[in-house]
Amino acid sequence: MRHMSDIEQIDRDLCIPNDWRILVTGITSIHGWPVFKFLSKLMPQDRLFGIRPPGIDYPEADNIEAICMTDRDALKRIRERFDPTHVVHCAGVCDLDVCEERPEWAHRINVQGAENMADLFGENLPLVYISTDLVFSGEKPPEGGYTEEDETDPVSVAGRTFVKAERRILKQDDSCVIRLSLPLGDSVNNKGAIDWIEGRFMRGLPVTLFHDEVRSCIECEAIGPVVIQVFLNRIRGLYNLGGDRSWSLYEIGKHVLEKGDYSAELLDGTMRHEEINGPPRIGDVTLNSLKLKQALLIQRT
Repeated sequence: MRHMSDIEQIDRDLCIPNDWRILVTGITSIHGWPVFKFLSKLMPQDRLFGIRPPGIDYPEADNIEAICMTDRDALKRIRERFDPTHVVHCAGVCDLDVCEERPEWAHRINVQGAENMADLFGENLPLVYISTDLVFSGEKPPEGGYTEEDETDPVSVAGRTFVKAERRILKQDDSCVIRLSLPLGDSVNNKGAIDWIEGRFMRGLPVTLFHDEVRSCIECEAIGPVVIQVFLNRIRGLYNLGGDRSWSLYEIGKHVLEKGDYSAELLDGTMRHEEINGPPRIGDVTLNSLKLKQALLIQRT
């Protein structure tokens, strides 16, 4: 779809120390799944543990368990039984419609879940939390994209809960929050942007996408290597992670359409203000990832 950016070309043949034991939450999310898959190729099963949401019976393995992020007792049992040395918190809900309809539930999963992870795992362990560009509105995007110093101004319930979760995680000394732009790649539940769009096209169903929702998309396969480099180099604080070029949702849909040679009639474009009864939508939330790129390059030289 595009040339990989410098940050996405980070060495993927990484060597993870033999004494590391990594816990990954939210392994069915669009960003959690590639992290867990990446680590599964580098680590033996007994040193990697994944948490998936309750009610979902896949993926299934001896080192995967279904746990709700609000269940402190279950999380404590995992801490005591697995005894992780590093934690990657990918669990959360960002479905705009569902979050608007069930704001209390979104708060429990996103905010209370982050609080539980920080309380139970963040005191003495390196903790990476994967956040989202939904913390910005995109109404008046700064030239060059949003930086870590820009004030958050979310327009949705989902975005507001992620802001609160970020603030809680960053209270821990040994933590890093990575604000992720829209990940593009395969998902475990066909809810990623690419596979959702293509799934509609394959069934002959139309898709309407926004011309003015713009995001600096990142390849799913780039996320895992970046997380491990953050751990290896003890990078802490708040960082953005996005690609070098921004794409509108319509442009993503057009790429899928043309690549699969689907009928052009299946894709329609619209503007955010033209949507009726939809959830609040972001505009141009391009992320400036220079801070993370510099940190990783500096640490690697």
